[in-house]
Order: sequence, then C-alpha cells, then structure tokens
Amino acid sequence: MREKNKTVSASNNVWRMRLYFFVFIGGGGFLFPFLSLFYERQGLSGTQIGILGTCVAVISLVAAPLWSRWSDNIDQPWRLLQVALLGSTACYLLLSQRTLFFYMILLVSLEAVLASGVEPISTTMALGTAKESGDAGFGSIRLWGSLGWAIIVLIAGGFIERKGLFSAFAGYAALMIASVLILQRLFVSSSGSMATPPPRKHVAPRELLEQLARDPAMVGLAIALAITWLTRVGLYQFEPIYMDQLGASESLIGLASMIGALVELPAMLLADHWVIRYGSHRVLGWMWILYALLAVVILIAPTIPVIVSMRVIDGFAYSFYTVALLVFLSERAPFGQVATSLALYTFTLRGLTSIVGSPLAGFIFDAFGAYFLYAFLLLGSLLGLVVFRLMVTGKRSKVRI
Repeated sequence: MREKNKTVSASNNVWRMRLYFFVFIGGGGFLFPFLSLFYERQGLSGTQIGILGTCVAVISLVAAPLWSRWSDNIDQPWRLLQVALLGSTACYLLLSQRTLFFYMILLVSLEAVLASGVEPISTTMALGTAKESGDAGFGSIRLWGSLGWAIIVLIAGGFIERKGLFSAFAGYAALMIASVLILQRLFVSSSGSMATPPPRKHVAPRELLEQLARDPAMVGLAIALAITWLTRVGLYQFEPIYMDQLGASESLIGLASMIGALVELPAMLLADHWVIRYGSHRVLGWMWILYALLAVVILIAPTIPVIVSMRVIDGFAYSFYTVALLVFLSERAPFGQVATSLALYTFTLRGLTSIVGSPLAGFIFDAFGAYFLYAFLLLGSLLGLVVFRLMVTGKRSKVRI
C-alpha cells in the first residue's frame, strides 16, 4: 500500500510540474515576443536594444551559476524560484512605465540578476520529478511549457492589439504570480515525497571547471554552442521588428510564435524517444542542421509567410536542443552538478557570446537590415556543426530521462 501511495504521489507531482511549466513558460509568451516592439516604440535604436541584451548577458553569465550552485546544495530550491519569479515580475512592471534608456538599463540588469537562475533550476527540478516517476520523460513535462506558450501567445497578440503593449507586462505579471502559487502547492502538498535532490558535497567552481575542461566533448560542445549563439542572438531580438517592418500585425507575430510552440509538443516527445534510441549527442547535432536549413530558406524567400512557416523548423530545432542538451549534461556533469553545468552551458556561455553578439547584431540591423542576420545565422550554424561533429561524441542514453 505504501508503494502504491508513493507511485500515486509521484504521478501527481509530474502533473503539477507540467502545470507549472504550462503557466511559467506560457507567461513568457505574454511578453517576450513583443518586448523588442516595446523597446522600438519607446524610441530605442537597434544598437540600444543590443546594449540591453548585452547587459542581460553580462549579468547572467555571473548570476546564473551562483543561483544554480545554491540550488544544487540546498534541499528546497523551489524557494529560490519563488523569490526570482516575484522579483522578475516587479522589474518588468516598473520597466513598462519607463522611457529613459538609463532607467531601462538599470531595471533590465536587476531583472537579469533575479531571473537568470529560473530556467536551470526549473529544468533540474523537472528532471528530478521525471526520474522519481519512473515512467515520464523530461520532454513530456517540458512540452507542457510549449503548449502554454502556444495558447497564451495567441491570446496575447490579439489582447495587445486592443489594449496596448502595457497589457503584455500585466499578463506576464499575473502568470508569474500564478507560477509562484503553483510551486507552493507542488512542494508543500507533496509532504516530502517530491524528488528534490538532497544537499550535495560542496564543489568549488574551479574544481568543476577543471573537470569540464578535461572532457573534450564538453569543450567541443561549448565552442559549437558559442559560435551558434553569437550568430543567432540577433534574430531573437530583431525578427519581430523585421516582421513588423514587412507589415505583420501583433496578432500575426503572436501567431508565428504560437506555431513554433505547437510544433514543440510532438517534437519534445520525439526528442525523448530519439535520445534513447540514437544518443543525446546525435539528436543535439541535428539542431545545427535545422538552423542552417531555416536560414537558407528565408534568405531565398524573405517574406512573412516563409518566416512564419519556418517556425516549424525552429520548433523542432529548439526541442532537440532542449531535451538532448539536458540529457547530455546529466550524463556528463561532474559531481552531479547538473543545475550548475546547465547554467554554465546556457546562461554563462550564452552571456559571454552575447556580449559581442548583441551589439554586433544591433549594428548589422541598423547598417544593413535584418535580412543579413539570417546570413549570419547560416554561417554560425555551419561552423557550429563542423566543430560539434569533429569534437563531440556521447554516451548512449540507456534510461529514460
């Protein structure tokens, strides 16, 4: 009977974690696809938008590993999530009322300090929940985030058209507060049955970095990802503006984002299956091929219908990256420091490359236009693929993650 109750509790925790991802990632869909439009309509240039991205990158590369190391060494990391989510909400609400670039920099920087650990901590807890259940893959949890994004971003597009861009910030705030409440329900109601990792032996940052540097595959992965992020960061910032310049409405921009998120629903499950069958390193490598294909198609036909349809390719690429990278790191992370390794390979590494990539993308956008950002992406995807194929091999995934 006790074993049966434990199984039921683990299953309930999986569904609660799915609900958390639905609301948390869906909340981002209310704001992030429209944030660059907000900046533009506040009078910021492409270079200034790039500077904001650089500020976030610089801060995140330091803050994310600190948050993640903290979560790796305490038994209630969800408390950190609650603080970070509430702090992020407050910063974005204040940002919505600012027009001076200096104050925007301050608020965006503070938000980066508070929120940079949210993704790796959330992902690590979802991985622990999936392992505890025994019959759920990480992709089956993460896809609920994509579903939330797909539904909410479509609603947000039409809502923002009617109510204005401030409503994007209000919607984001409401859903982040809901996420905090779900976390409270998730962990308190589980009465200790939740698979939260126990505190681990303290690992010095230098020791962790030395271990990562001794693994050629981890070094190759870092180089390949850095090249790709350097050349892709501009599209995250400027593609909505490019679509706006081509005549797309806020609703159509939201629809494009929804399409990519909907594709992630089956793609996450496929990634779960293919990681087990082919290995995490092989599935991760497919991401570069898909990004190169996306860039080629848009360079040939730079129109709104093509850009929108390429969100299908983007959805598959992102799904392969999300699931395969987590499994790859969980297989190789030294000393069990999965959250810290994830932070290093996402926020810190991405932050380092964005220090150069964000202002460079802003310069390209101002000087040549957004079209040339796709050529930049093609170059980075091909170079990243070559480095990855030459340097990275991986263990086959023997268990469902």
